[in-house]
Amino acid sequence: MKNLSRVFLSLFLVLIMLFGTMSFVSAEKQLVMTMVTNQSGLGDQAFNDAAWAGLVMAEEKLGVVKKVLESREQAQYVPNFSTLAEQKVDLIIAVGFMMKDAMAEVAELFPESNFGIVDGTVDAPNVACLLFKENEGAFLVGAIAAKMTESGIVGFVGGMENPITKKFESGYRAGVMTANPDVEVLVSYTGSFADPAKGEEMATAQYNQGADVVFQVAGQTGLGVINAAKKKNKYVIGVDRDQNYLAPDNVITSMIKRVDIAVFNAAKMVKEGDFKGGVYRYGVAEGGIDIAPTTGKLVPKEILDYVNILKQMIIEEKINPPTTADELEKFTPPNV
Repeated sequence: MKNLSRVFLSLFLVLIMLFGTMSFVSAEKQLVMTMVTNQSGLGDQAFNDAAWAGLVMAEEKLGVVKKVLESREQAQYVPNFSTLAEQKVDLIIAVGFMMKDAMAEVAELFPESNFGIVDGTVDAPNVACLLFKENEGAFLVGAIAAKMTESGIVGFVGGMENPITKKFESGYRAGVMTANPDVEVLVSYTGSFADPAKGEEMATAQYNQGADVVFQVAGQTGLGVINAAKKKNKYVIGVDRDQNYLAPDNVITSMIKRVDIAVFNAAKMVKEGDFKGGVYRYGVAEGGIDIAPTTGKLVPKEILDYVNILKQMIIEEKINPPTTADELEKFTPPNV
């Protein structure tokens, strides 16, 4: 009887430990993190895909569940954010400054929800604003364009004309001016981030005007710019991610914008329980802006060495690339 009692006692203790462990596991809620795309959607090979890569990283390193809602028109922004907030997902990421008004509206309605927005500023305690110093990276690729051109003419094709794309343009022009003040810069805006055909048309026009290097800052529209470069056998500069794989003989460099790191860092704050709203800025010094690692495939070493000097000068704040047309007008190229 004593032995039987010991057996029952042992089984009882095992069951207590088992149910205690199961309760602990079930109590440990798996975090769900979602992004809402802009109109380019996933597959743009640039901005949205870079943000998605940040959630993929969060899934792999933090064990969260990643989800996405694609927006095909601006009218979908508020409903998409509201739906996710009502579902009590743990982090909602908006991709693009055009979503800031919608996010401001929804963030106020759902003060307990955590939000993040890339390239936008929303003054709310539950919104992390993930901003980038695009002018710094554009400056560096502008210098590469000016050093690589043989015609003395380079181009810039933007999507929608707004403060972000103008920041790219201003930095790019300043980089061109620094590397070679005699180089002409052609500028076109397509009016859309989701129209590859228009991007190809605009880029083809610039190549026909003599440009032999074009920098595209146009989201999905930029895929058309790259296609034009392939057809015309000219050079093109990618954006947001390393886009050399899209046209290995034509994409001489890309301006890397580490949206993935910014999104991952926001997810990590939620995971660690210390999420805070506010502004988080990423530039060259912070490792959030750079040129593509494939740049050395088509760009000669002496040009890369020159650009690395400029990069270090930006880090040391000896160069402050302009962010607007007014700042560009006052910009004085440094002696390098």
